[in-house]
Amino acid sequence: MGWNDHVCYVEMECKECGEVDDWEFWDDVGRQRYVGRIGEIVGQDATKHGKCPACGSTNGVEVEDDEDDDW
Repeated sequence: MGWNDHVCYVEMECKECGEVDDWEFWDDVGRQRYVGRIGEIVGQDATKHGKCPACGSTNGVEVEDDEDDDW
């Protein structure tokens, strides 16, 4: 089992800075396992859980896919 088994990416819009990006959401096991030294070794930071990658805010809303945008 690797780090990517514990994280999922959700496209979110930040209500603080307006940035639309993929936010990391870690499960409980991943947050416990990949915080600190182990996270540094594998190049992952589980402390980013549920935070805007641009400003670090936790205030965001999931971007819903609009079927009309598909060509």
